[in-house]
Amino acid sequence: MSKFKFKRGKFSKFMSSKGFYAAIAVCLVGAGLATWMAVDRTITGIEDSNSQIIKNDTSFSEFPTLEEVEKKLPDIPKVSASSSSSVKPSSSSEEQSKQEEPLIPAQAPQTSSSLVYALPVKGDILNQYSNGELVKNTTLNDWRTHDGVDLAAAKGDSVYAVADGTVTEVRKDSLWGTVIAIDHIDGKQSIYCGLSEIVPVKVGEAILAKQVIGTIEGIPCEMSENPHLHFAMKDKGAWIDPLSIVAKSE
Repeated sequence: MSKFKFKRGKFSKFMSSKGFYAAIAVCLVGAGLATWMAVDRTITGIEDSNSQIIKNDTSFSEFPTLEEVEKKLPDIPKVSASSSSSVKPSSSSEEQSKQEEPLIPAQAPQTSSSLVYALPVKGDILNQYSNGELVKNTTLNDWRTHDGVDLAAAKGDSVYAVADGTVTEVRKDSLWGTVIAIDHIDGKQSIYCGLSEIVPVKVGEAILAKQVIGTIEGIPCEMSENPHLHFAMKDKGAWIDPLSIVAKSE
């Protein structure tokens, strides 16, 4: 009996020292289980509520397939890289581009065979080309070569370029008055003597056939002759008969 009392007293002593901590542990475990069960019920309720909303709301319907989306899109023509280069601008764009382009008259390129020579004035021939022979100059009263032809023309008459070319000389000469020289693409040069000091062309200017290059004034070294134009030509630097070139061209 005394032994039992001893053990019971020992157990009571143990419980009094350790039981307090055991009771705390049991309480914590119970509280944790209760919290987990509450959270689980809350999550389950939210999922059930969301599923019910999705079922009732038609806006959460099944996503359309790619084929359905393509059917709803408008038809857009597909242009490949090869076909895009062949696309032509509209007629309005073509007309606008044509209007913006400068209007340049078409001109055939000049060649030596395409040049046509014409007389610079239409007057009668007063003196012929002497072809190197000496002839009497009545104004200077001496004998000299006559390296051109004298064409009758009144003072103030227009003088025309005999062919297309470029003005290479405009000068005042004490014997020949105002002189203009024009180089032509075939290597020939035309020379006009006895013009007025006021000329409408300048050195370096491109000249067209039958363009006015000046007017008749007078030739100091041939003043005893009737009013005329002294017209001469060279071929590669050598004097030639101007009428032979004009006759072949006309």
